[in-house]
Amino acid sequence: MSFFIAGTGRAMPEKIVTNDDLAKFLDTSDEWIFTRTGIRRRRVLTHERLDDLAVASARAALADAGTAGADVDLILCATMRGDTYTPSLACTVAEAVGATCPAFDLNAACVGVLYCMEVADSFIAAGKAETVLIVSAEAMSKLLDWTDRASCVLFGDGSGAMVVKKGEGRLAGVLSTKPDSHVIRMPNFEGLNSPYNAVEQEKQAMHMDGGEVYKFAVNAMGSRIEDVCARAGLTPADIDWYLPHQANIRIIDASLKKFKIDKSKVLTNIADYGNMSATSVMVLLDEFAKKGTFRKGDKLLFVAFGAGLTSGAEIVAWQR
Repeated sequence: MSFFIAGTGRAMPEKIVTNDDLAKFLDTSDEWIFTRTGIRRRRVLTHERLDDLAVASARAALADAGTAGADVDLILCATMRGDTYTPSLACTVAEAVGATCPAFDLNAACVGVLYCMEVADSFIAAGKAETVLIVSAEAMSKLLDWTDRASCVLFGDGSGAMVVKKGEGRLAGVLSTKPDSHVIRMPNFEGLNSPYNAVEQEKQAMHMDGGEVYKFAVNAMGSRIEDVCARAGLTPADIDWYLPHQANIRIIDASLKKFKIDKSKVLTNIADYGNMSATSVMVLLDEFAKKGTFRKGDKLLFVAFGAGLTSGAEIVAWQR
């Protein structure tokens, strides 16, 4: 029980891209996309930089927590790729909010925020931090093949943040990896202008085997829910709110049905934002926190899966 969530925030690109917009250049339709994914629209970066969103969501979370950047002891950023390889996105955020604490990025794909929460727990439990700023920011639109309707319709851009502080709140966490480097893959640049590079360059776009992802995701989400509940001495019925990764509504529904989760407790916003990778659960948290959905003492269960293949779950009691 090393931390509680003291504040949340989010920042989204201005541009809204609907399914009808995509149908203008893809062989698809609003009906085709929505019935298969649950997505109606998504936000996409245009004139903004990912740094801009990350800083804005961080500032919103700090303001919500009543915390100054100078008082933060650690900054963690969950992202697959920032605007620069170096400095890290976390260092860019630190500079903007006036922090001088350790700051680094963490890439666990769509499970990145849960990995960050567990790292924060370890730092706080070890006495190395009392206030941690966790930021997620993903520019998925820059990683996609926009001619591939099976994948490009799924994703959106955005940023979310939370401030966690030493105290009672975290009940349990569990992380897992089932190593697979092919099912979901986003290659990096190889060599560029190096005269010595002999490695053939892969296509610079995300590849995803949808069928294999579906099978893994349904089982992983349910298994991590059972694992983290057991670790906390709870049952799935004891959870007040489920905040699952917003990848595909069919995956969420299939997992709920297979593992007998009460659908009325499951929060979603996939229709409006699509899959924002690690950012999805963070934006979901801030949206419903701002709506006043959570009551003090409510048990929130975060669960996610992603490339790697990674998966994880976290239970936190709401303390606000």
